[in-house]
Amino acid sequence: MKIVIDGCKDLVIADENETLGQLITQLEEWIKDNKRVIVQAKLEGKSLSEKDKKVLLNRKVSEFKILELSTANLWQWAVDSLEDIKIYLPEIARQMEKVSFLIQQGDCRSAFSLLGRYTGLWDEINEALAKIEKIFALDYTQILLKEEKTSYETRQIVQFLKKAKRAIKDNDLLTLADVLEYELAPRIREEKRVVEQIINMVKYQMN
Repeated sequence: MKIVIDGCKDLVIADENETLGQLITQLEEWIKDNKRVIVQAKLEGKSLSEKDKKVLLNRKVSEFKILELSTANLWQWAVDSLEDIKIYLPEIARQMEKVSFLIQQGDCRSAFSLLGRYTGLWDEINEALAKIEKIFALDYTQILLKEEKTSYETRQIVQFLKKAKRAIKDNDLLTLADVLEYELAPRIREEKRVVEQIINMVKYQMN
């Protein structure tokens, strides 16, 4: 397999007997040691998502021809990503309330289209947060929200999402609307304060 990093070839030679998962782990560590982070990965010219990685991790490197990686400064990427997430979270909360309103108005087609779009964005946010937590050896569960005196708990949002999915499966639109408006949207808004604290933690490590 040929590995191209930021347009440069042959910086790393892959062991054809290792798995794609082993190779990516080694590359992530090597790139991290150089104070950079992978912001995009392409396998055979196609973008490689986190979901794709899970499916392909155990396949041999020899099965593929080319892996292309784009990297960015580690600290700048983390801060920029977190600042973007701060902007996205209130918008996602507003859109969850809008989905609830559309359901109550009987416009389920528009509601589910909007829900799918912003659920996808939420997944991207979670991927970025998980990556930052791992890279900077943070523990989000230890973040104390002084305003609420409660700890950061992503599982709450996950549970709300699962509840929403069950409501969709059961065609229980009233429950779905309530979950989105009264449980999910407020919790997503609360995440903004958490993200602000994560930014402070990352900046502290920078100094």
